[in-house]
Amino acid sequence: MKMLQGILPAMLVALPLAGWAAGDTNITWTSSLALGATYKDGNTEKSLFTMTLKGDRYTPKHDWLNILYGEYGKTEGDQTEGKLRGQSDWRHKFGGGNFFGGMFGEVYTDSIKQIRTRLKLGPDVGYYFINKETMRFDTSAGLNWVYERTSTREYNFAEVRVAANYLWDFSEMGSYYLHVEYSVNVEDTNDGNGLLVTGVKSKVAENLSLFVELRDEYDNTPDGVGVEHNDVTILAGLAYDF
Repeated sequence: MKMLQGILPAMLVALPLAGWAAGDTNITWTSSLALGATYKDGNTEKSLFTMTLKGDRYTPKHDWLNILYGEYGKTEGDQTEGKLRGQSDWRHKFGGGNFFGGMFGEVYTDSIKQIRTRLKLGPDVGYYFINKETMRFDTSAGLNWVYERTSTREYNFAEVRVAANYLWDFSEMGSYYLHVEYSVNVEDTNDGNGLLVTGVKSKVAENLSLFVELRDEYDNTPDGVGVEHNDVTILAGLAYDF
């Protein structure tokens, strides 16, 4: 299993490099680092810190979308948040058009839900309904191999994953984004999990923006005592585009 855990990040690096070797031109990079923090004192002492790192690469032939999200928080001295999710989606656009096929991978850990390691890797196909610099909308579906280790078990299974992304730069100063996905175990359809992320960004300087974001992570069969199916977080903070 350690070998498989090493193969996953290696493939996520090798596949995009293979695409670059095809001689893409007219490359567009978009990248940002967003930090959020909340602190409450008085009747309840609570703190939450979040970090989102994005790096997307767009070309006429290939796209490569990457995101790393982490959060850590405490309530009354006890840890109540602690997760890390990294996703990478490499896409080859057939004939330079709107249809694409590629590879999706994910690394995830959540100490509260007692998910020590979750690895995903598999092919996907999709379609860009809108693919402009100021607006993008796509949907995709794929089949993943999943390795998951929790506090009580360690197992492998196959899952079907569907996802959609929407990005709208509605002005030079503001943008809206939405990401939604749902994955379900092929052998046990009651075992599923989903993610919804939506928010707005507003520029306050050339490379600096304020953002407000809502995240909803859903797990149909959560591990851990007292763990809810839905984990909803509303974030606000600063984002730096580079």
